[in-house]
Amino acid sequence: MHWTDAAGSHRMSLGTDDRPTAEAAARAIWTKHTVASVDTVGDVMVAWLAATKEEKGHKRATEAWRAARPFWERVRPGMIDATMCRSYTLQRGRAANTIRNELSAIRSALKWAAIKPAEPLALPAMPESDVQHLSKSQFRKFLDGCSAPHVRLFAQIAVTTGARSTALRELKWNRVDLERGLIDLNPRGRFQTPNKRRATVPINDVLLPLLEDAKAGALTDWVIEYQGGPIASIRKGFEAASKRSGIHCTPHMLRHSAAVWMAEARTPMEEIAAYLGHKNPLITARVYARFHPDYLRRGAKALTW
Repeated sequence: MHWTDAAGSHRMSLGTDDRPTAEAAARAIWTKHTVASVDTVGDVMVAWLAATKEEKGHKRATEAWRAARPFWERVRPGMIDATMCRSYTLQRGRAANTIRNELSAIRSALKWAAIKPAEPLALPAMPESDVQHLSKSQFRKFLDGCSAPHVRLFAQIAVTTGARSTALRELKWNRVDLERGLIDLNPRGRFQTPNKRRATVPINDVLLPLLEDAKAGALTDWVIEYQGGPIASIRKGFEAASKRSGIHCTPHMLRHSAAVWMAEARTPMEEIAAYLGHKNPLITARVYARFHPDYLRRGAKALTW
């Protein structure tokens, strides 16, 4: 391995003839060499963003740092404490989730550089989730406003799978098993990320005939197709259907609706979590448990005198 810096030219043996292993060793040495010179949070962020520029989430992290930079750029890691984090939160005056994203990027960078702040970064508490969803009668009314066949099919699949919009726009017929009654929402070769997992879900009796009809008339490999190809966005279709029906609806509201309907039907939180692709059922329970008819009822019955 050979490199040049302000101190001159350097050469180091990596101790291997295997190219992949040598490249991995070189990256580790270079990272250590680069991080050794950092002094401020700004230095760490610059090094981290450069080292992770090919990784998923880099754009989001870059945007988070752009917002956080004026406050944090000259701060030394040894100065960071809970009071400083609270000051940043107050100064930014933005939503809790926005602040959490920005501080999480800094925390990830410090962890990557193996640098410990004086105190762990104090993130604002997670806000109570506002679950915007449709009742079943509202969904039927919204569906009446879906004049375009691909918008109508999208809505029907969305509310019966709980899938995210991107998963449905990427769905192909080779992952729809009509005989076994299953839909694999995760494309072959896609890495399952902890926060965006895609499940394999059953096709219920309402959706099955709709998919059979769609498959019989399909012109492409895409389940949701429009003008001979996949759709880039369903937003305009939903806006038009919302206007016609008088029921405001977005694709993500149908994901919430699916979870709420399952909770209302006393479906265990673990099963809802598996349906939605949540790795941790506690996340599911935090958002949807209150829609279960028996939510806290046993405890309430004990509070008598």
